[in-house]
Amino acid sequence: MSNSFPANTYPRTLQIGILVFEDFEPLDVWGFIEAFSIARFLGTGYVSDAPRPFTTRLIANQDQPGKLTPPCVASYNAPRVLSDLWRDEALNENFDLIMVPGGYGVNRIFDDAAELAATLDWLRKIAAKTPLTASVCTGAALYAAAGLLDGLPATSNQSALSWVAAQGPGVLWDNVARWVDAGRHVSSAGVSAGADLGFYLVQRLGGRAMAEIAALTAEYHWQRDPLQPIPYPQQATISVPLPK
Repeated sequence: MSNSFPANTYPRTLQIGILVFEDFEPLDVWGFIEAFSIARFLGTGYVSDAPRPFTTRLIANQDQPGKLTPPCVASYNAPRVLSDLWRDEALNENFDLIMVPGGYGVNRIFDDAAELAATLDWLRKIAAKTPLTASVCTGAALYAAAGLLDGLPATSNQSALSWVAAQGPGVLWDNVARWVDAGRHVSSAGVSAGADLGFYLVQRLGGRAMAEIAALTAEYHWQRDPLQPIPYPQQATISVPLPK
């Protein structure tokens, strides 16, 4: 189907970049991505051939070794994803938003001094040229360790917040909020909170109507108030004996 919409009918498509590394948490990435991938400009539909408000590319947390294709990256205990760019390639792009997810892979990065240094160096460089940065779950630990959150409010996975906070003692950590908007950096709590953050950022970048229609199209129960606690059912403690 040909595109019958003039290029100047809609605002430009915003570029979203997401860093992926071995053992990232799957929902940190896919819940966040869904908000942007299902969003549409007002007056267009899900299957319209009109321009889209956002496009998303995955950035491998590795520098390009020659001319090789960017790698597949394995999420934690789940499928691999094919990345679109090496991280050094991404420095030559003009992203409007960069997001860093969490997961066990963040701990692995911190356990490797060379990989941690390279990741933090890249984060500082990409953040310096990107208008908006975001983190989901323990991805905030990397921004904190890079010194990019000092003096700013931020949140992370509540069950891992003590460890995350140790990576950035100068950060104003929030142990209640579902997400925190600190201006240039927006952070969310753990795992599923990334989806709520995604729809919030669609609202911030594309307007409330765009975000509401996107949430309705996704049939997603979007938690719009970041300070509203989520009631979880009472759970019994289960003790499972370890194998001999």
